[in-house]
Amino acid sequence: MTTKSTTQMTKAELIDALRKKDNIIADLNSKIDELEGLAIASQAIPLDADSSRLLTLMNQRIKALEEKLNEKSREVS
Repeated sequence: MTTKSTTQMTKAELIDALRKKDNIIADLNSKIDELEGLAIASQAIPLDADSSRLLTLMNQRIKALEEKLNEKSREVS
């Protein structure tokens, strides 16, 4: 099946395509509302991309330090 450009579509095809996109948007908005509700319920604060990356890097560093600590404690035992 080939996709027509919007200039090649009939009025009915354009309306159908628009309805499909509206349904997708409605589903996404519903999911956003659900996720926001979960964030509010858990009192979580959504992070921006930079904060998220920083938090991920910090967690990785903490895990690496914990592994080193565990290795040293095994050597001592």
